[in-house]
Amino acid sequence: MMEGDSPSITHSDEYLLLETYCQKRKPSTSLGRSVCMLGAQTGGEKYGNVAEKLTRIVDSGLLDDDGIETDSVNADVIEQIVELLKKSGDDLNDKIEKNHVLLGYLQSTFSYDFFEKLTTAFIKSVVPEFPQSRNKHEQIALTFEVTSRLRALDLHPMNRVMGFGAQYLQKTFTPWVKQHGGWEKAFDDNDEVH
Repeated sequence: MMEGDSPSITHSDEYLLLETYCQKRKPSTSLGRSVCMLGAQTGGEKYGNVAEKLTRIVDSGLLDDDGIETDSVNADVIEQIVELLKKSGDDLNDKIEKNHVLLGYLQSTFSYDFFEKLTTAFIKSVVPEFPQSRNKHEQIALTFEVTSRLRALDLHPMNRVMGFGAQYLQKTFTPWVKQHGGWEKAFDDNDEVH
């Protein structure tokens, strides 16, 4: 079993919500198949409203072309990938495959540690005061978005990326979500808690 693929992760609320979100974000690939087929039915009914709200948050104009802050040894690679993730959308896979340096780096070093650094840099590029920011809705939505975009790449098994996304959510945001009554209540339209 690969890192990020444990049964406890793949059956977690975070993983199922990621699948539901991914289904809403990326309905099909160039092959005409759903990118997010595995288990989406199980999480879809329970998390459809939350996934829809996360989609609206990301689509509200969060992904502008701002500068990126990174603090790791791999800052250049992470910065390049974050810029591609912010701008590329559907042709992200093609752009990464054409950049042999990035492609080789992603194929050889994709681990949870790298995913965590990349996701944090992605969030910081949009919400510079992260992790002190009070707007957890935006931070969580961006975590879902970066996971969705990375999952669409043909570099690794999709469930590995999803496992990393669920693990990141559990580590970074699940305590806040639980404090606010769970995923549905934390994203209730009537609840203005950030």
